[in-house]
Amino acid sequence: MNEDQVTIFIDDVPYKVSTKDNLLSGVLSQKLNLPYFCWHPSMGSVGACRQCAVMQFQDETDQRGRMVMACTTPVTDGMRISIKHPEASEFREQVIAAMMTNHPHDCPVCAEGGECHLQDMTVMTGHSVREYQGSKRTFTNQYLGELVGHEMNRCITCYRCTRFYNDYAGGKDFGVYGSKNQVYFGRQSDGALESEFSGNLVEVCPTGVFTHKVFSSHYTRKWDLQSAPSICSHCSVGCNVSIGERYGSVRRVMNRYDADINGYFLCDRGRFGIGFVNGEQRIKQVKGITQQSPLALSKLDVAKALSHFRKKHFIGIGSARASLEANFYLKNIVGAEHFSPGYLDDEMKTVAQHAQLLASNAAPSLTEIEGSDFIFVIGEDITQTAPRMALSVRQALRNAANAKAAKIGIPSWQDSAVRTAGGKLLSPLFLLQSTTTKLDDVAEQTLLLSVAEISNCLATLVKLIKSCVIENASDVKQQLTDLAQQGQLSSVEQKFIFSVYQGLHKAKQPLIISGTSLVCAEMLSQIDSLMQVFKQQNKMKPPALIIIPPSSNSVGLLSILDEKSLSIEQVLSQLAEQNNRYQGVILLEQALEKLSENQVRQLRDSSKTLIVLDHTQHRLSMLADIVLPVAAVSEGDGHYVNYQGRAQQFFQVHAPVLPIQESWRWLDIIADIIGIKPVSAASENQTLHTNIVAIKKSSCESLMQVQQFFSDHFAQWPNLIKAKSINPDDKAIARMPHRASGRTAQMANISVHEAKTTQKIDDDYTFSMEGQSVNKSADMPFTWAPGWNSNQSIGQFQRQINGELIAQKSALFISISSAITNNLCWQLTEADSRNVKDSQSLSSLTYVQLESIYFSEWQATQTPEFQMLRSSNQLSINTETAEKFGVKKGQWCKVVFSATNDKKQLTSQSVISQIRIVNHLPSTLAFGNFSLCQSLNHQLEMTISLACDQEVTDYLALYNERLIAAKNSKNKVLERLKLNDQTIPIRLMSGGLDDG
Repeated sequence: MNEDQVTIFIDDVPYKVSTKDNLLSGVLSQKLNLPYFCWHPSMGSVGACRQCAVMQFQDETDQRGRMVMACTTPVTDGMRISIKHPEASEFREQVIAAMMTNHPHDCPVCAEGGECHLQDMTVMTGHSVREYQGSKRTFTNQYLGELVGHEMNRCITCYRCTRFYNDYAGGKDFGVYGSKNQVYFGRQSDGALESEFSGNLVEVCPTGVFTHKVFSSHYTRKWDLQSAPSICSHCSVGCNVSIGERYGSVRRVMNRYDADINGYFLCDRGRFGIGFVNGEQRIKQVKGITQQSPLALSKLDVAKALSHFRKKHFIGIGSARASLEANFYLKNIVGAEHFSPGYLDDEMKTVAQHAQLLASNAAPSLTEIEGSDFIFVIGEDITQTAPRMALSVRQALRNAANAKAAKIGIPSWQDSAVRTAGGKLLSPLFLLQSTTTKLDDVAEQTLLLSVAEISNCLATLVKLIKSCVIENASDVKQQLTDLAQQGQLSSVEQKFIFSVYQGLHKAKQPLIISGTSLVCAEMLSQIDSLMQVFKQQNKMKPPALIIIPPSSNSVGLLSILDEKSLSIEQVLSQLAEQNNRYQGVILLEQALEKLSENQVRQLRDSSKTLIVLDHTQHRLSMLADIVLPVAAVSEGDGHYVNYQGRAQQFFQVHAPVLPIQESWRWLDIIADIIGIKPVSAASENQTLHTNIVAIKKSSCESLMQVQQFFSDHFAQWPNLIKAKSINPDDKAIARMPHRASGRTAQMANISVHEAKTTQKIDDDYTFSMEGQSVNKSADMPFTWAPGWNSNQSIGQFQRQINGELIAQKSALFISISSAITNNLCWQLTEADSRNVKDSQSLSSLTYVQLESIYFSEWQATQTPEFQMLRSSNQLSINTETAEKFGVKKGQWCKVVFSATNDKKQLTSQSVISQIRIVNHLPSTLAFGNFSLCQSLNHQLEMTISLACDQEVTDYLALYNERLIAAKNSKNKVLERLKLNDQTIPIRLMSGGLDDG
């Protein structure tokens, strides 16, 4: 028996529960029904709703007992309680009757209907008759932006929303306001919610006060949604989600519980960024292939179009947003020496350093982050590039307050008491950045420096830890003072480094977080040196390390790179010098958004044939000879690999409408038709076309067959194949709940005859309500349990509240090779380090791009609601820089960036921007929310001058036109989708093209 397990008696029945949490958690862990509202498993207890009342008895002879609230009651060995006691039952019913006094009882039109925690708890308490006949209190709703709706009349004042938004997620623009018996949850004035976690209000709220505004605009009853387990495709954290669709269009994304990663919460990009799937820019037809029949594209049509490419060489450009299977297939079709990940030279050097770090340092999960007692974030704004990780960092900062409260006997789950006892005490967080971030207000110290200066600070820290003079702090200070006197450090840097050094020495669970956003290989190299120094000495505990790449499958793509992989510059060079060597380029789900217009034109002009496989239009798809429409994340299957190297599968939610199909299916067809078969590990040294071993006999019909093919023939392919079912005796899991309207009703507007459902052979799910409606595996499409229709039902599937799922699968991690570092081109040289250190002297200012949760990921930028949130251009500089250029805060200026490239050619870009003053910003640094042409690197000449009235007018007119265009795009999408609902085609099979 675990030491924290004790026996308690619930209605005279003994149960083993944990003493680490409260009584309510213990009761729910036993799958017993006890209603609650204000308590949340991640946010602890405040005892605000009084709904979880139970009777507690002193011993078995006590017949009277006393009423206690389960969420604020600790568990003790031998305690006796009763849930069914008449007094407790009556009290709970009276409490909810009081809550429902002013509730509008608008369930038929409420967006929460069918998944309402309030409905569940009302039924659970037996409150079935509305007795109050008076006038109800009403409120005026607020505009909270394009993502979250507001219906304040439904509020039962459980305080969950403000506890999550303010206390848990660190929001500043939302709160609770009261006067007498009027309590209002919202903003001081109308406006879009500023937190990157605002969408969690939809799931946290137990009623329908906060609604999923995008879902409500194209609403369907929630029990009619078809869902499947998936993985967020917008960053490298790898949050587990459930995507719901109806009539072929994606309606919403919900959090899918994972004990190691996202837990109960998602960021807004993960929740709302799926809009690109339904967008106006979706590619739905092939380009460059003539169809024999106007009704359907056949494999014969594709074969004829591609037949003259047989035995021709192509360069393949993969993508960090394409699945692991698709990237691996493309690489082995074109050959390792003809494959590029789509990165520029500087990015290749950066990912090479990333591979080296990841191969030698295991990254902790988000849950493990929350146990850290010292966090050092270097050169990465994780609030925007990995928001869900930033939320875990915020929870880690509470460990100091939890420890202080624990000393006086307050358990961590007693949230209100811990916050009172802990006050503003936080665990140390140090930020070494080039831009301001939303974590600045909770950081012990923040230092803003240019990229070169960040590397210099890290090099100094490495020297200090190497010397490891811990016993005498004055010696450490003297070393820093000497460096400062030599001009290598400023006094601010000196103080910061000393504080970090001391914090690392004291920490028991230190953590360093960095990333690749700054595209600085030198910075990652210094972090590598830092980690090596820690491992070489034994006086300080080596910190855990996380490196955050930008995309959902960045690490998956990294795992297949080697010394032969090409950068984009190398691709362009080889195409220019090809001498008819290459037929062209195959572009896999890659927009190459970082390329300048000149580079894009060069790629187009030097490619005889440009084949683009993608789901959304971009500038290269417009220029391509052949465009093949591929499935988005909701329409296909595959694996993404998160920042840890954890491989996770996403499943098809709905079958795509042909000719749209998964990338690997198109690649399978290309491999068959043009005669380039993947080369086995045994034959890699043979000539690709003349002596190729024909190991692939026929087309693959399912993802499982593709994985089996890779596993059989390629030693470097990770074993991702798993049994078809967790239990062979189990029926397949239904993608739709058992309450769904059924097959006939779905198509009743077209025909009352029952249509055959879509069939799929390679996963555990059915495209209907037929099959298991719920399953205890980690890959549940949705959660439901008797009496638990809301997302709170997840507790019925956990071993204990907040713990692993009952049938949790073991995590699958893939190994990361540092083979890419064997290429001399991607190894750091002294010249590279010198260029970074000297970059500051080459320009008056170093410009850094501000990351944005809405606009830093290409797929998410296609979402109209995000486009409507775009703010106008702002450039942040310090007072000294503003005086130098003669500008003031709030003025509109013209900012000109110029740089000289390797060919001594001057390139420039001008931007109209409003000036923002950041006093603690060094005079060598500026940052803004506008992107620059990628041919302009950090070594810029930057001039600022006042913009004329006409320039400002023209910019603001263009800015407003973009906002109006985004709104019009949203309206067009809604109009089209609602029209499609009336004429939805019936799809019978989930697979590839017809063989005709």
